[in-house]
Amino acid sequence: MAPHFVLGPGVPQQLLIQSAAAGDLPAFKKFARMLDGGKGRLKEAVEAVKNRGAGALHQAARYGRTAMCAYMVEELQVDIDAADELGHCEIVKVLLVKGANVDSSSDHGTPLHVAASKSQDGCMKILLDHHADCNKTFSTVCTPLIAAMMGRSLKCCKLLIEAGADVKGVGTFTPLIVAATEGLTDFYKCLLEGGADPDVPDKFGFLPIEIAARQNRRKDVEILLPVTSRIPSVHDWSVDGMITYVNKQVEVDPFFKIRPADLKLEGNRAYMRKDYLTAAKLYNMAIEHDPEDMTLYSNTSVCWLKMGKGMNALETAQVCRILRPDWPKGCYREGTAHMFMKDYEKACNAFLDGFKLDPANIEIENALREALKSLKASRAA
Repeated sequence: MAPHFVLGPGVPQQLLIQSAAAGDLPAFKKFARMLDGGKGRLKEAVEAVKNRGAGALHQAARYGRTAMCAYMVEELQVDIDAADELGHCEIVKVLLVKGANVDSSSDHGTPLHVAASKSQDGCMKILLDHHADCNKTFSTVCTPLIAAMMGRSLKCCKLLIEAGADVKGVGTFTPLIVAATEGLTDFYKCLLEGGADPDVPDKFGFLPIEIAARQNRRKDVEILLPVTSRIPSVHDWSVDGMITYVNKQVEVDPFFKIRPADLKLEGNRAYMRKDYLTAAKLYNMAIEHDPEDMTLYSNTSVCWLKMGKGMNALETAQVCRILRPDWPKGCYREGTAHMFMKDYEKACNAFLDGFKLDPANIEIENALREALKSLKASRAA
């Protein structure tokens, strides 16, 4: 049956969709260039075209146009998640039959990262069956397992662990810390059975059990208590004892007397007086109450940088990018962390990502220029 479209006849968007469905690559390239208008952003031009919620990539996969799919994903780097939910598995199957690289990278990581973050367990199984790397990192700290947890997909997490995913994580950004922070109670069992270490603290020295107790998650504490090494200062090593201990710590900690609505303001004040550790702690506490405020992650990253802790700054900036990939400031923060660590190539990539998102941003443009200069000098040395 011929494909049915609702876009107006003859318009470039309609012709692009039709050529994708027909597998007419020369015509598709022509209309993509027409829509781009000479800006050099073919990927964005193609992704912007939708027909009843489905894009060109989905249409090509639906009609089995393997060469067309390969061109869009491998050359234009159109994101697989640009298709609608139905199209994910179709596209993955078509591309793998065509011989596409199962671990190819895009702005959102590998196909496995995308499947994990979108809770696409069907696609994930196909990718894992084709030996996708379940431990490949994106933005240094984000493994497919972390992406699945951010997407709150227990099924994807189990699939990854069964496939051999590393449950230890990178640095202090571990799956158990994520589970404790996000309240992912149902995830503990598979993580612990997979070998996750409950004795690894976060950046501020708090163990997963302490994070859970601080947030009054009793069930979480019940699960973590038997597998966590005893904390010497906790005299009553029981669920009630742990929660009581943490609550007493909170009572004597002046930070916890600050109203949640004022945490960011107090963090800003601490930053202005150059008390960067206090500022970072306050921003981190504010994140617990308002995880959607990306400026809190950005500010925390700056604090770590001011304290000379480049890896902490990088981890925080990259978490920000994972949560909000379309925010230029997150790219900028990642770039500055890479610059501090003298990884100029990665700094260039991060700044370039930010500049693509906001071409008018002078701060990012200047940072990119400096990163390119440093990269050139380092290669000449």
